[in-house]
Amino acid sequence: MYLLLTLITRYAQHGAGYGFGLTTFVAGLVLIPFSLLGFVAGKLTPRVRTRIADPLLLAGSAVVVGGGFALFAAGRSDLAEVFAAMGVLGFGVGGFSAAMPGVILAVTPKSETSSAMSFNYVVRSVGYSLGSAIGGLILAAGTGPGHLFPDDSAYTTAALVGIGAMAITTLTSLALARRRSSETNP
Repeated sequence: MYLLLTLITRYAQHGAGYGFGLTTFVAGLVLIPFSLLGFVAGKLTPRVRTRIADPLLLAGSAVVVGGGFALFAAGRSDLAEVFAAMGVLGFGVGGFSAAMPGVILAVTPKSETSSAMSFNYVVRSVGYSLGSAIGGLILAAGTGPGHLFPDDSAYTTAALVGIGAMAITTLTSLALARRRSSETNP
């Protein structure tokens, strides 16, 4: 999920043939739609959880995050497209982050909840680092010999990798939902 954060902010700062050449500060403003829509998703998720199982919420959120990757892969020539991709990403990440504790707590003994939630935080931090590293690796691989910056196509490749990761996350969440449903309805 966090791969796209680093891709978009780096892309917004780039200004040699593609990107927008924004300063670091102004490129940081691209994160506003992510934060706003992540907040909205976090507020909506508890209401939706009364109707939909948490693993299905995770699957839906992964689809939304995948949509953010798809938007970025398909169109990023206008700053509005980048804002839209970041907003969709924020909504998906917000929903995912709000649903994850329910999934964890449903399978964790009460005496272990604080440890489980702490572990969730560590995993999210590792995921952020891993997403950034994968993005950097793909962009480095997309930088031709003697060039300082990656080709624009490297950003598309990284977004496609993100779509693949979200497809795996969606399928895993659906399998978890199916398993959970069969356990509660033998």
